Amino acid sequence: MCFGGAALALGPAAGAADDQNWPIFKRRFIHNRERVVDTGNDNVSHSEGQGWGMLFAESNDDKAAFLSLWEWTSASLQRGDKLFSWRWSSKTADPVADKNNAADGDILIAWALARAARRWSEPKLAVQSQAIQDAILGHLLAEVQGRLILLPGLEGFARKDSRVVNLSYYVWPALADFARSAGEPARWRRLETDGLWLLDKASFGTYHLPPDWLLFGDREPKIADGWPPYFGFDAVRIPLYLAWRNEASRLGRFLAAWRTPKFGGRPPAWINLKDGSVAPFASPGGYDAVFAVAQFVANGLKNGAPTASIVDGDDYYSASLKLLANMAGQEARLA
Repeated sequence: MCFGGAALALGPAAGAADDQNWPIFKRRFIHNRERVVDTGNDNVSHSEGQGWGMLFAESNDDKAAFLSLWEWTSASLQRGDKLFSWRWSSKTADPVADKNNAADGDILIAWALARAARRWSEPKLAVQSQAIQDAILGHLLAEVQGRLILLPGLEGFARKDSRVVNLSYYVWPALADFARSAGEPARWRRLETDGLWLLDKASFGTYHLPPDWLLFGDREPKIADGWPPYFGFDAVRIPLYLAWRNEASRLGRFLAAWRTPKFGGRPPAWINLKDGSVAPFASPGGYDAVFAVAQFVANGLKNGAPTASIVDGDDYYSASLKLLANMAGQEARLA
């Protein structure tokens, strides 16, 4: 099966769980119809958010919104090497003060373009996607202990013979899609296989969970220094993308942790993998959507896929998790 191909083009809004979600997201989180704003982080924009916005537009068959988002993204964030600066702010003299990229943003944008090219029969978008895919393969992969890994960004993640890895940057359904493309399918398949191996090895604390940031290179993976030792705001996307790829057998440890009675039936905002403590504040509603879709996939896709709706209390990240979880639930059957 092919993500974004004929199976997804049968009708509009193939990935939309609630007809109101996309209009609400556009109204609340897309500035001037072109820039997705992180309302929980001073209204900056990220390559990740642009990629998610483009995915939402494609899944809702909103070509005008998609092209507007892509035009701004390519003009404002894309670098000469075809990767994307990760952050844009209207409040600094140079809106792109940090030119480093973020691998998840690069992958999400490339995937959205590939899906859009198929949905709307736009070969130019496919060419643009392929150029980004080639740049990812050319700049963001590293060999570590015989394994091919994805660097979170081009700069700042080397530690002597080790590398820092963010496992939430592996967008598993996108990697599977790229492995079916005309580029370098064998390398994408290897990246996927070695990435899943590394994810399986990343097991820490009472709940055997992966951290937001991992260090790999010295025999066994370790929790990376320099970041809190959390399964938190980044790592919550790992089970989301696994569910989207229908990796049902890999969801058990996440569900077992979240079902722990002391958590009251909902995922904590973060779990400290060294001492077992949890965030003293509630997780956003988007976490519940991730929990629901992970359960749906782990249970064999029985009954209808769960749906989540954006509510007044959702910020950009919570709303995005809900829309992503809705798409994952719709598309897991195609994996």
